[in-house]
Amino acid sequence: MKLWIKIVIGIAIVLVILLGILLYLSQFHFDFSQDYRSIDGYENIVFKDSKSDQCFRLCAWGLIRTESYPDFQDHRETIDIPYDEYQLLVENADGEYIWQAVSSPDGKYILYVERVCSSGITDDEHVYYKVYSVSDGTSTTIYSGYRQFLQVDWK
Repeated sequence: MKLWIKIVIGIAIVLVILLGILLYLSQFHFDFSQDYRSIDGYENIVFKDSKSDQCFRLCAWGLIRTESYPDFQDHRETIDIPYDEYQLLVENADGEYIWQAVSSPDGKYILYVERVCSSGITDDEHVYYKVYSVSDGTSTTIYSGYRQFLQVDWK
């Protein structure tokens, strides 16, 4: 019986260590959706935390810390897509406010960020990072998070 308890405690310790490593690498940016895999060139999407200047990329559990990207462009002030594509995006978007938008290098997709505020006493604000397909007009959520205000770029 004592051996069984030692094995269970050992497994629990290993799981806690693995969870700690996962938390450290992701900086708590969890999202287990795998929808991003349907987007061509998703591996070139870069997320950046403006407070820490840390860059992230999509992975199986959400975002993972990655090397810095020196050519990162800030798309918060200017929406870097043609006006007619922006109008289509606004008409098809589910959210209240498109915060950032940038075209993919091949022009097939638009990466954009929606901020959705729920009314009420609290300042609940959910952020959805989506990719809009210009060819078929569908949007795919690639990452979402509560008050996860990250910048995006597609290199």
